[in-house]
Amino acid sequence: MVASSRTVYGRRFQATPVWVWFGQRISGLLLGPLVAIHVWAPNMAYSRWLSVLLLAMALLHGYSGVRRLAMTEQSFRVSHLSAWVWMVVVGGFGLSIVALGHWPSNT
Repeated sequence: MVASSRTVYGRRFQATPVWVWFGQRISGLLLGPLVAIHVWAPNMAYSRWLSVLLLAMALLHGYSGVRRLAMTEQSFRVSHLSAWVWMVVVGGFGLSIVALGHWPSNT
């Protein structure tokens, strides 16, 4: 039986949602090869689609990592808010790079 929260030694804990756990694993596995392609393939560094995919994986990995920092039910709200603030700041910066970046005319 899956429970969203449990009590251990008198303290209440919030369980990590399965999608957050899987998201962190998948994004962690994909970030390495995507960064390698971005760095080692000269023309791919200018690909908007690769930049968007890299940004999406970085956002998912960072959000899930910050979200999993919550150890108790009381700190769950703080870590959830921190994860959203992190996503807005990094996502805004990343979108500005993708939208305003210097892209060759052939992409």
